[in-house]
Amino acid sequence: MILMSVFIYFGYSSAYSTNVEQYTVKIFGISIYELTRSGDKYIGLSVGPNMGIICGICMAVSFAVEEIIHKIRRK
Repeated sequence: MILMSVFIYFGYSSAYSTNVEQYTVKIFGISIYELTRSGDKYIGLSVGPNMGIICGICMAVSFAVEEIIHKIRRK
């Protein structure tokens, strides 16, 4: 979730600096957040299912890393 928060923060920063009408925040090519300009500010809308996919990927990677560390320590 921290990873997504960081990407969304930089998405807002990028949207404000480029001053575009719409901006899509992506992680690994998967859209997780849509920013739409409303006047002089941006309104964000999360893409829930894709956020779930990213969380699942991060959990799988964390589990794999934990298992690798556990096996290395046993040797």
